[in-house]
Amino acid sequence: MTFSDPRSSAAARRAPEPFRSKDANVILRTSDDVEFRVHKHVIALASSALASLIAVATRVPSTSSTSSTGSRPHHRRRIVDLPEASVVLDLFLRFVYPTPEPTLTLDDIATLLQLARKYDAPCVTTRMRAHLLRPENLEDDPTTVYALASFAGMNDVARTAARHTLSQALPARLAEIRLLDGTALVRLLQYRKQCTKAAVEVARTEGVVPWWVQLQWRRFCFLSECSAECATVLSRCELVWRKTLHEAVVVPQYWVDYMEGVRKALQLKLDPRIARDPALMRPAIEAGMQCTRCASKVHWDMDEFSGILEEAIEEAISGVKLRLNDALHDYDTFEDAFEAASSKERYYLPCDVSNLRRLGREMTFIVGPSLPLPELGMASL
Repeated sequence: MTFSDPRSSAAARRAPEPFRSKDANVILRTSDDVEFRVHKHVIALASSALASLIAVATRVPSTSSTSSTGSRPHHRRRIVDLPEASVVLDLFLRFVYPTPEPTLTLDDIATLLQLARKYDAPCVTTRMRAHLLRPENLEDDPTTVYALASFAGMNDVARTAARHTLSQALPARLAEIRLLDGTALVRLLQYRKQCTKAAVEVARTEGVVPWWVQLQWRRFCFLSECSAECATVLSRCELVWRKTLHEAVVVPQYWVDYMEGVRKALQLKLDPRIARDPALMRPAIEAGMQCTRCASKVHWDMDEFSGILEEAIEEAISGVKLRLNDALHDYDTFEDAFEAASSKERYYLPCDVSNLRRLGREMTFIVGPSLPLPELGMASL
């Protein structure tokens, strides 16, 4: 970043509107020699760092030469050379000035967040919030949204994005996600593990009717004593139910199989809508229709129960909070931190966690800096 003699700007190109105003009193010149004519007070309100650079730029020698247009004495404008390209600075300034906001990609947002931190421009960071929360960004790439929100300190956006990651597998090459650091990654992995555990517990039977079913019990055909015919045509099993007189209830095996199917499916994809998956519900309904007493209502009972199960899974996941204010040093060791986030997946991590050691037997990391991925070597951490 340098401060140039204004006479050297004659060959520079002008930026597009609105950054070519005749009454501008500052020129920001990019690495590709494009001049952005801006107003000192507008820049000062948005960026204290740029304001400081502009103040230092007043020390360039005065001259009576005119600008390339010959219309104004060029020495009245302070000139600051910036290392950014014109396309980057143009995008940045459009979030400093009160102009219509352009459509941004997540890569654009990452660039702007970096510039906002570099030049101390919190107004630009604030204006990124709405773009990060665009539905298409949360649906298509919630992991990147989470990384960018964590970098910018937008905890509410980070929590929303983390929730959207649950129904997707994390990208295998996490080092390709801009601004994702090791601390944010550990928190996300831990959150995903805790959510999976909470959701799976909702569908777990293992000899006991789940506690939430006992609290919200309704007389579904598969949770009530059926006729002797049902017992003869369907496999049944006994589950502990503290609410009943005998502290047990006999239920058809198809309901237990359905719950087990939901539990296993949640381990693969953490989506509450799995409870309504026809592939899981159909076998239970078909089995229940073999009983003449249950045939008339098993379809409706399963449909209603799957909705209740979906809500219970959603409630369990919502009860898990992403711990964004906890630093890694709150754990006694890195092993303790990663134990809570253990996974059998293989991840490519950013270089800032290259000091980590091999943590546990279930987690494999490939650490690499900003290099082409084929150059990243396997690291036994």
